[in-house]
Amino acid sequence: MKLITEQLEDLEYVVESVGDKKNVYITGVYMEAERKNRNGRIYPKHVLESAVNKYVTEYVNTGRAGSELNHPEGPAVNPERISHRITELNWEGNDVIGKALVL
Repeated sequence: MKLITEQLEDLEYVVESVGDKKNVYITGVYMEAERKNRNGRIYPKHVLESAVNKYVTEYVNTGRAGSELNHPEGPAVNPERISHRITELNWEGNDVIGKALVL
């Protein structure tokens, strides 16, 4: 399984068609529990589960999970820079697998 990074050569994408409209999604590992991340942190699964469940309830399920390309400077997402919207987050072992619609 590959972790989504800023490197396009590792990007996995899916194209879904509904009639004449085509949507492009990026999929892959969005977060990992119980392993050191690139910030040098290790998040216990129970802590990450709580945060992911809250984010899914408040943002993903309401269609408000907009994100920027690359890492923004802070936690707030700039609406003028939104490049994709997270549509799914699910657990597979210690990995959070996500799917995002490219806008």
